[in-house]
Amino acid sequence: MHLFRKQTLILVGIDLLLLLLAYPLAHLMRTEWDEMIAANQALETQVMQSTQASSAVAAAPSPEPEAGSRRDRSLLKPIPLTTDGSAALDPFLREARRRAKENPEAAMDWLQNQASGTERLRGMLEVVALWAAEDSENALLWLESNAQGVARLETLNSGVELWAQQDPATASQWIEGMANDGSKLSAAKALAANWAEQNVTEASQWVASLPNGILREEAASALIETWANQSPQDAAIWALSEAELSGNTKLLLQSIEEYATANPIEAEGFLRSLTRAYDAPEAVETYVRSLARSDPQEAIAWISNLSPQDPLYLRNNPEIVLQEWSRTDSVAASAWLNDAPAGPQRDAAIVGFANTMLDFEPEAAAAWANTISDAETRLSYLQRSIDTWARTQPVEALRWVQSAELSPSLRSSLAENIAAD
Repeated sequence: MHLFRKQTLILVGIDLLLLLLAYPLAHLMRTEWDEMIAANQALETQVMQSTQASSAVAAAPSPEPEAGSRRDRSLLKPIPLTTDGSAALDPFLREARRRAKENPEAAMDWLQNQASGTERLRGMLEVVALWAAEDSENALLWLESNAQGVARLETLNSGVELWAQQDPATASQWIEGMANDGSKLSAAKALAANWAEQNVTEASQWVASLPNGILREEAASALIETWANQSPQDAAIWALSEAELSGNTKLLLQSIEEYATANPIEAEGFLRSLTRAYDAPEAVETYVRSLARSDPQEAIAWISNLSPQDPLYLRNNPEIVLQEWSRTDSVAASAWLNDAPAGPQRDAAIVGFANTMLDFEPEAAAAWANTISDAETRLSYLQRSIDTWARTQPVEALRWVQSAELSPSLRSSLAENIAAD
């Protein structure tokens, strides 16, 4: 009995000793956990501030150029600096910046061993911001040889943007020597957009000198997007010349969309000049679609005033407008349809409305298709609506067919199609 008590006391003593020894380690683990949580919160705050800033820039009437905020890329940027030049509230980025000032290549090697994922990318962007400002060519050479995956694309973009602000002509020569892959494509787009902000004439000459292919198309698209913010008419004229030379109308359609968004009245004038020289229904459709996205009711009023002899008059103009309108406000679009007079224009509008609503409210699409006045068009789009609906909800589609106001022969035909599927 005494031996058992003695062993018990010894075991309790050992447990207490282990607890005392583990306490500092537990405290250290807790401290590191708190630091990690704080770092994640700082990153979330940075991303939120970056998103809000991008939205504010996009909403401004005359936005100032801001590196990394253009096109559809979501480029991570260094955390804002404090008054003493250190990265705010982020020891990791502060250390990356300190190492970059001493030896940027060694700083990159340190990042490869000390971090991964988003943290590594943030650190690499911080180093690139310093390295490319002093020696863009060597910074990009290192990235091209060593960076991988998403980090490769993002850091190359950042480096090219910085180089484009300093010496775009030299940057263009460097890009020409890159391997023909996605990183070269991304770098060319970044250069075209940034160069256009400084000297659109030189930028357009460089893009025009590129060989035909995907590289030229993507660089030209980035050029047009930036150029249209400065002078949409000049951008559209240049895109028209490109279409005449290469037969590629994608740039022209993009420029018309940008032009219509910036100044629909001037864009209409350009479009009328274009249609006097060319048969360009795609250009007219692009213009109408852009109007509808901005203000569908204004777009409806505009197409209603066109006579059938007008070169901008297209039979499917109402279809285009209602297709766009129903994407953003199906209730208002359906209210307009209810008041519209029967005829070809309303039929075309119903087709556009039904095409969009098939993805959201297939029953509404079928019901509206059944109100088309032209018998042939009504049958065609009713069958299409029911067939599409029955692929995902055959029971509901059959129930609607059985209760809808249809001729017996049509009801039987639609029901048989549903059963066959």
